Amino acid sequence: MLSLLLVHDFLLSKSGIALPQSHGLRASIERHRARLTSEFTRARIRRKLPSVDAFRTQVEEEASPGPAHPRWIRVNTLKTTVRDQVETTFAGFETVSSVEDIVNGAKKAICIDSNIPDLVALSPGTDFTKTNAYKSGAIILQDKASCFPAYLLDPSSGDGDVIDSCAAPGNKTTQLAALLGSRTANSGKVFAFEKDKNRGATLERMVKLAGADDVVQISKGQDFLKVKPNSEVYKNVRALLLDPSCSGSGIVGRDEMPDLHLPENTVSGTTGKKKKPAKSPAPAPAPAPASSESRKRKRSDQDHAKPPLVLIDDDGESVAVPSERDLSARIDALSAFQLSLVLHALSFPAAERITYSTCSVHARENEGVVLAALQSDIAKSRGWRILGREAQVKGLREWPVRGDVEACEGDEGLADACIRTYRDDGRGVMGFFVAAFVRDAGEDDEEA
Repeated sequence: MLSLLLVHDFLLSKSGIALPQSHGLRASIERHRARLTSEFTRARIRRKLPSVDAFRTQVEEEASPGPAHPRWIRVNTLKTTVRDQVETTFAGFETVSSVEDIVNGAKKAICIDSNIPDLVALSPGTDFTKTNAYKSGAIILQDKASCFPAYLLDPSSGDGDVIDSCAAPGNKTTQLAALLGSRTANSGKVFAFEKDKNRGATLERMVKLAGADDVVQISKGQDFLKVKPNSEVYKNVRALLLDPSCSGSGIVGRDEMPDLHLPENTVSGTTGKKKKPAKSPAPAPAPAPASSESRKRKRSDQDHAKPPLVLIDDDGESVAVPSERDLSARIDALSAFQLSLVLHALSFPAAERITYSTCSVHARENEGVVLAALQSDIAKSRGWRILGREAQVKGLREWPVRGDVEACEGDEGLADACIRTYRDDGRGVMGFFVAAFVRDAGEDDEEA
């Protein structure tokens, strides 16, 4: 995988390969510089494409089978408004009434979303990364489903502080800041935790670009699970957003890999003449019926011969998963970590609202974690319960796709309180899950 990325950078990146000259993989790639460049040019010419940009566009289209997804953009209200962007950045786009019109209709169309404030959908393939609005942080590329947790949490200015427990790269963090509004003496702030320092640096850049650095306090390199809930610093934390690492199985395009068209292997010194086909061997005698034990060994050998499934989680980490059993074990490990995060959040003394979300489609990471949290001692002692559908913010109360009743052990009310999205279902979003926990303000418990 790293070799593919380095070849991509060698051929397409203006800055070239971002590795030291002494790195072995870089040296290997640059040793074949002429051959790689030649094959790349031949591949473009074979497709009768006039430019590298046209080549890139065709490859991207081929690598995205199934229903097209709109380009979702959240307008950053810390810097601008939807109206201003419609009149400037999105000028020339035809306003349509639904996502279906976006995907199936005109090439330049825009739809103001009806569920999430300040969110718009635009025609697939439209690139806004070169616009001043994107470069200045006025608009943020963010999938609709990814906007659900912060909006469901529904923080407001003057309503206490908020924690974003796993904050990088910062989409939800900056959305929380925008929902809180520009900070004043009486308004809350966002505590953003990111235990990975490199990802924390990305978070810092995004928060600053979005104009949220006066609202957000970043703890770079700090593990949320090691934060002491009873610390004086967090005495005003009323809400927490939990979007932990997950399998990433709901992300659009995550399990789709474009075909690799590699050049045929050639042997140095060949004359170019066709090799004569090898003489067909004499037919082998029919094998004797295999014993039960030999059949088992054969199946085992075949299983070991299969290339392992590579699971790429939502942090971009690659994990080799050789079998379904290993995949199940990986999901069990993730769900255990996710539950530990929820239980830790439930213990913050002043907390009254928590959202828990993943970009996974697996019930064990979703409804399973919610059920286990609600059945925990700390949830029962502190009066935590699920936020019912009827009490959710209007846009998400009206969202039609809810949780899995079977995964909720037959509890239809609990399933209805959970929110799901599914990729390729015509709604233009990735696979996602979110649920909220609430408790009454000031409710005492023996651990507070």
